[in-house]
Amino acid sequence: MLACVIAVADEVDAAGADKDSHMAVVSMVAADGRRGLLAFTGLDSLRAFDPQARPVPALGRDVARAALDEGASAVVVDVAGPKAVVLEGVALAALSDVLDLSVVEAAVRTCVAEWMVEGTVTLEVRDIRGEGQGIDVLVEVGGSGDAHVTARAAQALAGCVDLGELVPGGLGIAIHLVDPPT
Repeated sequence: MLACVIAVADEVDAAGADKDSHMAVVSMVAADGRRGLLAFTGLDSLRAFDPQARPVPALGRDVARAALDEGASAVVVDVAGPKAVVLEGVALAALSDVLDLSVVEAAVRTCVAEWMVEGTVTLEVRDIRGEGQGIDVLVEVGGSGDAHVTARAAQALAGCVDLGELVPGGLGIAIHLVDPPT
């Protein structure tokens, strides 16, 4: 992916020539005020947008993170064509590969709060990216006592829609039942 940077004049002389300038990434603002950072799949699409723009090779992850860091809500790819694509929401989060495990854990606990009865249901939330499991987060639901309560907690977790946006790379649920001491 190519990021697009342009020279921005900070100061010009009496003849209108640049005295001082800096490089800036290029973004667009939609009619509703949302900003999108521009990126390109090749030199041809970058040149179609602005022949004077300078290409900066970057990983898609880094472009997405830069967009989020700059307060943009999207990355606009190949704005001048041949086919523009807007990456926002879950797609932007997935591309940025940013995962705040504390936020995910809080959302998990909110989803299963009604099933967290007297400590009989336990949760462990783990970031397992890079372990070859095909998912980003594994939630282990455990419990001693009523297996139905533990199973219902896992079902509530599976139905929690908010987690999809927090964990775009996928969430797995493992149930571990422990026999209560006799």
